[in-house]
Amino acid sequence: MAIGTDFVAGGLRDGLVLNYASEREMIQRFAGPLPERGRPIDGLLDELAEVAHWSVAQSDPRYLAFPDSGSSVAAALASIVSTFLNQNLITFDRGAPAASVIELQLIGWLRELVGYPTRPLTEYDGLRGVGAMWTSGGNMSNHVAIATALAARWPQVHREGVRGLPERPVIVLARQVEHFSYRAAAQVLGLGSDALVWSAAAPNHTSDVAALAAALADPPDGARPFMVVGVAGNCRTTGIDDLAAIADVCAEHDVWFHVDACHGGSLLFSERLRGRLTGIERADSVSLDPHKGLFVTYPSSYLLVRDPADLARFARYPEKLNDPDCLDLGLITPFYGSRGFESLRLWALITHLGRAGVAALVERRQHTFEEMSQLLRDTGMFRFVGDSDFYRCAFVFCPRPAGELLEQLSARRETRPPLRAIVSKYTRAYAEELYRSGAVVFDLFALEDLADRLGLGTTDKFDVMGMCVGHPDIDDATRQQITEHLVATGEKLMPAMLAELRLLGDGEAADDSCLVLGPAGW
Repeated sequence: MAIGTDFVAGGLRDGLVLNYASEREMIQRFAGPLPERGRPIDGLLDELAEVAHWSVAQSDPRYLAFPDSGSSVAAALASIVSTFLNQNLITFDRGAPAASVIELQLIGWLRELVGYPTRPLTEYDGLRGVGAMWTSGGNMSNHVAIATALAARWPQVHREGVRGLPERPVIVLARQVEHFSYRAAAQVLGLGSDALVWSAAAPNHTSDVAALAAALADPPDGARPFMVVGVAGNCRTTGIDDLAAIADVCAEHDVWFHVDACHGGSLLFSERLRGRLTGIERADSVSLDPHKGLFVTYPSSYLLVRDPADLARFARYPEKLNDPDCLDLGLITPFYGSRGFESLRLWALITHLGRAGVAALVERRQHTFEEMSQLLRDTGMFRFVGDSDFYRCAFVFCPRPAGELLEQLSARRETRPPLRAIVSKYTRAYAEELYRSGAVVFDLFALEDLADRLGLGTTDKFDVMGMCVGHPDIDDATRQQITEHLVATGEKLMPAMLAELRLLGDGEAADDSCLVLGPAGW
């Protein structure tokens, strides 16, 4: 317990977000032979403190790469309790009696927030009506969603497999706003990556509804679209699709509508912000990640289906689905057998704060994000790429003097590729300099400038940084500290960037190097 609290407070990490070490350095630090003799607890505690010393503090407000702060005290306490309880939610009897009921209640709350039909837990009448499951992350939730949609369209797939289907099943989704999990799931589930039919994204990094409709109306020869993916907060700029319009298109073409709300799901708690997700209640399935934006620690994700019978198709013992005395959740959780009491964290958060309390945190975080975005603008060091709907934005390192040169040089079309290379190069260098310092952490990934904010074209990717605010509040002293680090790092890199831009203006070639595909671009 002391190690955990000291890590969160900063003592075990020297007051930094992280103590930087390269991959090879970290391997050398912890590599060793299989211990022949053990260590006493005191020695083990020293080793655990060393592990904490070299860990990244996502709970630190200067950690601005992801929203996964894990900062809820209630959820952290529940995590400790759940570890000691050591429940196995594969079964109610002899496995997890209280835990099974807690997870069922939590699922009911989540269904209510989405706008799905629900009923009081006291009216529980069997597993057929559950309609949701915990998973270890959005990746797995989206895997389950695809498997569920596939079986809903072709129930025989469980018996005959994909090869027995009369048509080739395909998924329609927008490129450039998608999550990596859809390609991964298509490969793992035997559909193949060719089963992804890509449509265009809109300039604001959302799915182009007209392009989705066109792809559904004219699928590849021999293919049958069975699923459309709508995005409620993409992992790059948090752009939110027009979910109601996509629901209309899916209804017209009779295809499963899945909403990836792993990021945007936190907005459902707020009456003021949930309107941005209008139409989510019409989705056939929704994936939510409470460990993204709901202040709970890993792992916490849920897949919900509007019609619970669709998830019930995976039951190992169908005859038990209508038994009101059967609460063995492991019977309807594909991909999972034994699993722990992970739902206690989110249940504890909601129980402690209530919907209104969670909503207040979500709304305060949105306000803090807007203020932090203005802080970035005020430094004069960055140019934004795309719009942001909530808590995350994308930008490049491009201080004002460099931006002025960029605008002059981009008038000549032949200079645009080397200009992209220069912007990417110094954006990478900026993000890496910050990360190695351990003082401030941004994300780094590749992104198309779909709205052409930089004037260098819309089709090629830049290396961009991402700022994501996971905390409801960041105090003034911390903001000042962040500002000082951002400006100092920019002033350190700016002379070299300006020199390279001037050389390009004089006809010299820029140093073009490969793009970084960081976490947001996996």
